[in-house]
Amino acid sequence: MKVVEQNGFKDQITIIRGKVEEVKLPIEKVDIIISEWMGYFLLYESMLDTVLYARDKWLATDGFILPDKAVLYVSTLEDEEYKSEKLEFWDNVYGITMPSIKRWVTTEPLVDVVNEKALNSNSCAILNIDIMKVTVKELDFAHEYQLTINRKDYVHGLVSWFDVYFTQSKIPIKLSTSPYQKSTHWKQTIFYSPNAYPVNKGDVIKGSIAVKKNKQNNRELDIKISYHLENDINKIHDVAYYRLS
Repeated sequence: MKVVEQNGFKDQITIIRGKVEEVKLPIEKVDIIISEWMGYFLLYESMLDTVLYARDKWLATDGFILPDKAVLYVSTLEDEEYKSEKLEFWDNVYGITMPSIKRWVTTEPLVDVVNEKALNSNSCAILNIDIMKVTVKELDFAHEYQLTINRKDYVHGLVSWFDVYFTQSKIPIKLSTSPYQKSTHWKQTIFYSPNAYPVNKGDVIKGSIAVKKNKQNNRELDIKISYHLENDINKIHDVAYYRLS
């Protein structure tokens, strides 16, 4: 409140405190909804649900939302050093061997800044959201992906990032969390695959990604990823389950 007064907007801005689902507005409809709802992997913490509630309850028929579009991407990456460090730690934890924990460690996605040089394929959009139209139900989704490897290397998993768009602003703006852009606090999200996959340039790795809210805690996400690769080295058909919590 003091910030509003100190900047001379006391008569223009009214602050209403409370949960969106519980507050009452002094008006029936609003022209614009602005919200920074994005979480890690775009959907973590389910904050978009609240924006959609506000949209359905208060947004005027000719109103708009900022941002109004969002796209979620994946690519493959090589990350042997960090993955090994993360797993080998459990071989000797201050003199105690705990290798059985390794299988659980990789089920938790890693949120970190990824060097663009670690990426070794093109990218693929797995979710495209029109925030003016999407429903809460559609935020649980499944989508196939197909990625072409661009060098001889190893694939240690998938890395994900998102872009959001302000298409209704006077000057359209894109906010990107891509590893090819300046890093943000959202960083990127890494899903380590069950095994390291040797690949050659031109190989195609494909599969599907299924995402849904956790039944016990809808702020968390349950994610299933399949990995399929056939080349002159081997044939791979893996499935991994993750919990973003």
